[in-house]
Amino acid sequence: MRQVYVLRPRTEMSRLDPHSFNDDQQPSVEHFDWRAQVDFATRRLNASVTLRLATPGEGPLDLDTRGLEIQAVTGEDGRPLAHQLAAPEPILGARLRVTLPPATRQLSIRYRTAPDASALQWLEPAQTAGGQKPYLFSQCQAIHARSVVPLQDTPRIRVRYRAELELPPGLQGVMAARALGPTTFEMPQPIPPYLFAFAVGDLASRELGPRSRVWAEPPVPT
Repeated sequence: MRQVYVLRPRTEMSRLDPHSFNDDQQPSVEHFDWRAQVDFATRRLNASVTLRLATPGEGPLDLDTRGLEIQAVTGEDGRPLAHQLAAPEPILGARLRVTLPPATRQLSIRYRTAPDASALQWLEPAQTAGGQKPYLFSQCQAIHARSVVPLQDTPRIRVRYRAELELPPGLQGVMAARALGPTTFEMPQPIPPYLFAFAVGDLASRELGPRSRVWAEPPVPT
């Protein structure tokens, strides 16, 4: 008996990862520059990110977000780009679709996170070991990076990044990345978005060896 196969046309959105809005026919992000002001009073990050594409793109670019308030989207020349934030879905969050002009290599997004961002844990001073200053830490695994940065939140796409934190006086920031200064960090190796991690609080460090250091609150024995 002869078998007949029918080839169906690809849908508008080709999603290889069911937990991301990423379309594999669109260009992928290879690097991002991220700046965030940490506001403990509102439990928000006031942030901006510049996404650099692996190849020049044109047309729609779909990014993952969750609870983000998108304030502006601009191109390389600083001009606004057309964009639409879709209604949120319970698990995936909300798709941010940006329309790219021809030969776009990068775009910038200004936004702020939600007070209940799923990747962020805000602690009051009473919840810390020292009891004097607040504490913030992130947990982006498995698909919570989208609540901190608008990006292609899928392990299919690995990214490098450079980050800068603006902190309240008396607090220290650390990241799972190479420190370039007190508040500036760089990840030169491409990583899946769920490994994006940082913490802010009353932190001090102790050298354990020529290439190792541990950070903790001063009251915690190290």
